[in-house]
Amino acid sequence: MKSEKIVLSTAYLPNIEYFAFISKSEVFFMEGCESFQKQPFRNRTNILTASGVQPLLLPTRPDPERMCIKDVRIDYKCDWQLKHWRAIETAYSGTPYFLYYKDFLYPFFSQKYEFLFDYNLELTATLMKLLKIKKVPVLTETFEKEYSEITDLRNEIHPKRESLLGSAPYSQVFEDRIPFTDNLSVIDLLFNIGPEAGENLNRRMESR
Repeated sequence: MKSEKIVLSTAYLPNIEYFAFISKSEVFFMEGCESFQKQPFRNRTNILTASGVQPLLLPTRPDPERMCIKDVRIDYKCDWQLKHWRAIETAYSGTPYFLYYKDFLYPFFSQKYEFLFDYNLELTATLMKLLKIKKVPVLTETFEKEYSEITDLRNEIHPKRESLLGSAPYSQVFEDRIPFTDNLSVIDLLFNIGPEAGENLNRRMESR
């Protein structure tokens, strides 16, 4: 498949589709100049529990809609880090690779970051290392409404849109009671199949 340049919005524990595009991109730009949007994945993700899909919402300080995404601060009035980590631990402690990866991720649920963008950027970089994706995002310097030579995925990877890629099923910890659920946070892929995650991303891009 021909490599391409892509632009993505920041995302909290991004989904599998997000990293599949990064894995095959020539260059990927991280949007740092857009206005904050509440509904997309900027500060939310989905994991799979014994009861089904569970959304995790990272709270931000009040009224960030008109703010540049880089200026949006994380709200620590409620202990969301503890709640999110407990949810992740409950959901994935029985997976084959939870013990292997958990120490790489736990610091993001114990250390406090002031800004959402910085938090997401470092978390995404850590996930890329675990997925063995050797790329560095190029941060945008200005906001562009449209791009002519760059594949714009800023609003294509969205909770209310279907995936742009084909499915690539893998074994999930609750498969005895819950049908396969695709395109969750990439931690679902990592915890369940570990070093095979990269090949799973490749298969999705091949089906594009």
